[in-house]
Amino acid sequence: MNNRSSLREQRRSEFVTTAMRVFDRKGAANTSLRDVIRAMNHGKGVGMSVFYYYFKSKDDLVDACARTYLASYVDHVVDILQDPDLSVQEALDDICPHLIRAIWKMDVIFADKANWYNYLSTNSNVMEGFVRQIIDPLTKALDRWLDQGGLPQTQLIQTAGTRSVAWLMADGLSSIVSNGRRAAGHPHIREVVRQRVRESVAFFSQLLGLPLKAPAIALS
Repeated sequence: MNNRSSLREQRRSEFVTTAMRVFDRKGAANTSLRDVIRAMNHGKGVGMSVFYYYFKSKDDLVDACARTYLASYVDHVVDILQDPDLSVQEALDDICPHLIRAIWKMDVIFADKANWYNYLSTNSNVMEGFVRQIIDPLTKALDRWLDQGGLPQTQLIQTAGTRSVAWLMADGLSSIVSNGRRAAGHPHIREVVRQRVRESVAFFSQLLGLPLKAPAIALS
């Protein structure tokens, strides 16, 4: 990457970081483009033309924020899957609450929760990107657990292979998000999200032939 490209990416990153900070306080739906621009440069602001040099619109900025935020959690999930000392249950205990907190954080930032879920439904490649990035490390983790004896050699694994099982598990994780769209505006949305997790863990138990337990999830 040349210096010009590096500077451009750095500047875009500054806009994303600033927008996330303002969204966290006001919610994306209640934040105007001018709010973000005024908050730039440590509160000194920048010109509107500067923003349009890096982004097409506020929606373009929101999309960059969502992708950046969710991408940061992919790295954490991969680190957990690559830990050779964790069992299947321990990895699940670490990953699920972490992922749900990330989703819940986005739910808070998008004050209009229906807007957040609509965004996901119309930008399915965001979650597809997450799924694709964890397939390889998840497959390797499944292979490792098989070798260590922590995962039974089920007929499904023998027939389909660990990579196919990894795809099914990754789809199960993403379904926590997509199914959550039905909970938008629900007065007990936290419990609805927990139920989605319990359903996904039950699905994983069937896939892997293990009596897995749903991790406790504290949503604040």
